[in-house]
Amino acid sequence: MAAKRLKGESPRPDSTMLLFTSISLILLTFFIMMTAKANFDETRYGQAVRSVNETFGIMAGAFVPDGEAEGLAVNQASLGAKARVEDVEMAQVRALLAPNLQDDRARIVHSKGQRIVILSSGLLFNGDSTELSPESEATLKAFARIVKPSEIPISVEGHTDNLPPQTEGLGDNWDVSVERALAVLRFLSDEGLPLTLLSAYGYGGEKPMVANNSPANRAKNNRVELVLDYSAQNEGAIRRLEGQETLFDFGGFEFILPRRPGAEGEVY
Repeated sequence: MAAKRLKGESPRPDSTMLLFTSISLILLTFFIMMTAKANFDETRYGQAVRSVNETFGIMAGAFVPDGEAEGLAVNQASLGAKARVEDVEMAQVRALLAPNLQDDRARIVHSKGQRIVILSSGLLFNGDSTELSPESEATLKAFARIVKPSEIPISVEGHTDNLPPQTEGLGDNWDVSVERALAVLRFLSDEGLPLTLLSAYGYGGEKPMVANNSPANRAKNNRVELVLDYSAQNEGAIRRLEGQETLFDFGGFEFILPRRPGAEGEVY
C-alpha cells in the first residue's frame, strides 16, 4: 500500500537522478583538474579516460587513447578545419609511436606551448652505447619527415639514471647524456632539419622522472626528450612578419605594419 503524502510535503528526490548528478559532477571536476595542469601527459590522460569509459560506459567517442591510431595517415581534414599545425604534427607523431606509447617506452607531454616527445634510451641505443641503433633510425627518420615542414625549434635533451655507465671509456653520466643528445641532433640535421632550429643538452641524472629505486624506474629515467617549442615558432613568425615591408597587400586590402622603436631608419 502506497504511503500518503501529506499536504505541503515535498516529493522525495529520485535517488537514481541524484546518483547520476553526483557522478557527473565528480567526473567534471576530475577532468577540469586534469586539463588545468601545467604539464599534460597524454599517456596518463588516455589511461584515465579509458578507465572511466570502461567503468561507466558513458564516454564512448570522447577520446581516442594513445596507440589506437593506425599508421601515419593523419591530416588536418581528419582533425577538423581549425586544427593547428602542432595538432596535425603531434597526431602523426602519436601514430608513429603508438606501440611504444602503450608499453611506456615513449610519452608525449604538453607543457605551456611545448610538446615534449620522451623516448626511452632503449628505443634509441643499445645498452650504455651513445651511438644510435639501426632500429632507431627508421623512427627518427619518420619523426624528422613529420616536423620538417613547420620549421619548429627542437631542443634535444639527454638524461640518465643515477648509476655510472658500465662500459669502459664512456666517461660519466654527464658525458653519456650529452653524447646521446648530440647523436640525435646530428641525425635530425642529416635528415634536413636546419641546425639553426636544433640545440642539444645533457643533464646526466640530475632530472629524473621517477625515483631511481628499481630497474624499471631507472629505465624510465634513461631517456632522450625532444622538446618542440611551438610558442617560439609563433614568435619567430611574428618577427619575420615585422621584418617585411611596412606596407603589404593581402586579399585586396593594404596593411601598414607599425615601426618598432630602434635606431633611426631601422625596422626590427
